[in-house]
Amino acid sequence: MPSPDLRSFVARVGALVDAAPPTSRRETRTSLVEPFLETLGWGCRADSCVTDRSVDGTRLEYVPSIDSVPALFVAVETYDDSLDESRANALRKAMAWTGVDRAIYTNGREYLLLAGTTDVEYRALRLSELADSESALDNYSRETLDRRLEQHARTHVARQLAVERPQLVDSIVDRLAAATVQGDVYADEFESAADRFLDRLVVAFAEDDPNGRDTASDVSIRFSESAITDDGTPTTAGSDPAPRSGTNGSEPDSDGSSEAGTDATVDPEHVAGSSTDAAAEPDTDDTTGSEPNDESASAARDDGQTRSATDTETDAEGDDGSATARTDGEYVVRFFNERGSIGAIGHSTAEGALVETAEYLFERGLSGVEVPWSPDDADDTVLNAEPTHADGSPMAASTQLSNGLYLATAGNVDELAARVEALAARAGLRAMLTGDWEKE
Repeated sequence: MPSPDLRSFVARVGALVDAAPPTSRRETRTSLVEPFLETLGWGCRADSCVTDRSVDGTRLEYVPSIDSVPALFVAVETYDDSLDESRANALRKAMAWTGVDRAIYTNGREYLLLAGTTDVEYRALRLSELADSESALDNYSRETLDRRLEQHARTHVARQLAVERPQLVDSIVDRLAAATVQGDVYADEFESAADRFLDRLVVAFAEDDPNGRDTASDVSIRFSESAITDDGTPTTAGSDPAPRSGTNGSEPDSDGSSEAGTDATVDPEHVAGSSTDAAAEPDTDDTTGSEPNDESASAARDDGQTRSATDTETDAEGDDGSATARTDGEYVVRFFNERGSIGAIGHSTAEGALVETAEYLFERGLSGVEVPWSPDDADDTVLNAEPTHADGSPMAASTQLSNGLYLATAGNVDELAARVEALAARAGLRAMLTGDWEKE
């Protein structure tokens, strides 16, 4: 990309804003952002550029693609508005989830360049600095990203699935509704199942191992129960080596793409709080966390309604549809923050996995919860200081956590899964459920 193009762009834009600055996001896009992207080689009006798309809950004005593979995220604010810290962090989260490792966040005056997925590097530039930043901007040009994406990889599928997820979910729900009797009645269940299915696909294809296993060892798995090795020797929870820091996703290549962010700091005038510490991931060195105290867990049992976190007895499914406590199951919950996978818990029962989830999250950000607490769209109390609902009625089944709060554990597997996801969301994390969650 010849530098005169950048200088010409800066000169044209400077004259335009001096005469009549944009007053809306639409004007900012058409008069400033689209000419900038075209200078980098992207055709904003081409079929290969998707516009106005929501990815992982993050609004994106442009998603240019190369051979149908999303290559770049572009987020836009109105010319008069400052770049927003929360949106910058949301953009980083979308990069970590999808594997799209290049993004530009701009209002036409300032340009925040992001590179990477697990550890996003950034560089902030003013409009007047663009002409002297050819090497940095070249990492966001179509020519450079075309070279990086020319050899197919499984991660390309993850990018496509993540960006097209809303349309795919709608399509799956429509097909399921059409294929079933009174299918429209079950649209919400179809949508929930499709969401979880696509989540698992995105994660599976985002990893390097063709079988979907995490070869980077970036996830700490902890189990509340003892495991038995092949020789019959019991191994206790937390005996696995400490995990390494997250390595999922694409890092800036050694072709100079890491330059975006290595030689500049972000001016607070560009974006408040946008340093790399703004969304630091929770500490993953503690793979076991604080297990419920045996004495307190035992004392917490009340007429058989309250169960300890380590209770592994086998029960038949109750008349109320409560989850069966099986000792041979595999209920795994994997947690993601804006940088990617950070940890996981596992249990042989859905009930136990819910308890372990709560313990894990209270160690890593689930704080300031006012009890009685329930998800926004739910009537039943999930957490309380006593084993009762908000109206004073007793919980059908509960477990006292190590912090003294009671967690409602009655319900079928789908209901317990919904609580797991709601607790994770309350802690600012995403939960992906694998194993036997969908086999009941």
